[in-house]
Amino acid sequence: MIKTKNNKFILKAKRRRKVRRIFITIIILIIGGIIFATKSNIFIIKKVAVLGSPTMSGEDVKKRTENLIGQNIFYINENNIINEAKKNPYVKNVEISKTYPKQVNIKISEKLGIYYVDKDGYKYILDSESNLLEKTDNVENRSLVNVIGINLKDVELGNKTLDNSRMLEFLDVFYQIIKNNPTNYNINVIDVTDLMNIKVYIGNVEGRLGNDENIPDKMNKLLHIIENPSIGIVKGYVDVGFNGAPIYYKE
Repeated sequence: MIKTKNNKFILKAKRRRKVRRIFITIIILIIGGIIFATKSNIFIIKKVAVLGSPTMSGEDVKKRTENLIGQNIFYINENNIINEAKKNPYVKNVEISKTYPKQVNIKISEKLGIYYVDKDGYKYILDSESNLLEKTDNVENRSLVNVIGINLKDVELGNKTLDNSRMLEFLDVFYQIIKNNPTNYNINVIDVTDLMNIKVYIGNVEGRLGNDENIPDKMNKLLHIIENPSIGIVKGYVDVGFNGAPIYYKE
């Protein structure tokens, strides 16, 4: 009986020692794996890929993140990468992923330049929320709408240039019209010098919108008249700034 008990104690002790050895082995393997992963050249970054078709910010973001090359892929700080990429005013969102063992992927979504305002000899390019994206002296071959009659604050790139909530709402509404314009006629200029007498220019046609109420409905009427071949207006004006049938004049 005593021998049987002794055998049980021996077996338990052996099992404990075996479990201990297995546990220690696992710990050693984990530590060894961590050391290998952090010290081995296998996990040194060789490529940084900027994804998402960022046409305005891609090259800049690539330059800003070149310092990742040569770093260990496990040591990179993703928040630092995001903050560095967002120093470009066109960058809206940044997503970081890794392709092991040697590549970091930076996916960019961009703000869109919609408007430009002439100021101090430059073209100030804005998104639909009036954020300043760029100052340039040339906007040729870019689908931007010239806005006349707004006073921009002096701000750094990436910051909002307007505080006027009425004007901000108007620009946002007009962005939706520009984005969803079903016609082949592009809006070239918006004149908001007087918000009770807003004008838009589509080619050589002046659109008279009146005040800033019901802008989508007024623009729908205006574009319908311009694209109507039976009317055939290519130069002149169309007045949709009042209730009732629009008035138009062809030169």
